[in-house]
Amino acid sequence: LAGCIYAGEMGLTAYGGLGLANISYEADTPDGVTHGMKPGLNIGVQYNKLPVLVGVGMSMRGTVMSIDGFDDKTTFGMNYLDVSVLYPYAVGPGNVFAGLDIGINLTATSTTGDADAVDMKEDDDVINGLDYGLLVGYTYPLNETMGVSAGYYLGLADFSGDGGASTDPSTDKHNGIVFNVGYALPF
Repeated sequence: LAGCIYAGEMGLTAYGGLGLANISYEADTPDGVTHGMKPGLNIGVQYNKLPVLVGVGMSMRGTVMSIDGFDDKTTFGMNYLDVSVLYPYAVGPGNVFAGLDIGINLTATSTTGDADAVDMKEDDDVINGLDYGLLVGYTYPLNETMGVSAGYYLGLADFSGDGGASTDPSTDKHNGIVFNVGYALPF
């Protein structure tokens, strides 16, 4: 989610790239069930005229689940509107960054094999509307207007709802690796 070190006069940087998302579960996963990373898109803009980088963007999160004995994989896909506040610190030619990312869930679907996607937000108790976590990484400048960054997102919020139970039986958190290219907008 981090873009460039430099920006135009208005201090705006556009970024876009790939996220490899997964989900960590509090409870032990049953034998024969595996979770893999789900690729997705990250896009947005950052403002860098403050001591911190303030960003707004969209990200895709989720996981791909396989169960022994079943041919079809289940893909959980979620889209978030993200607001991030990152603190950059100069290290070498680039910046190390760390900060908070808050995501507002826009869509959540589950798809098994070739079947139609199931909207997980139809039941308000299945998906929480808010996700938040820590983002750390490094931005390396390619030149004065472009840079590449890599980071790790560690979710702190339980994104899954309680499913109608009186207490939430699980703590499911997003995590993932992000790779972005940023471009300082020339205005």
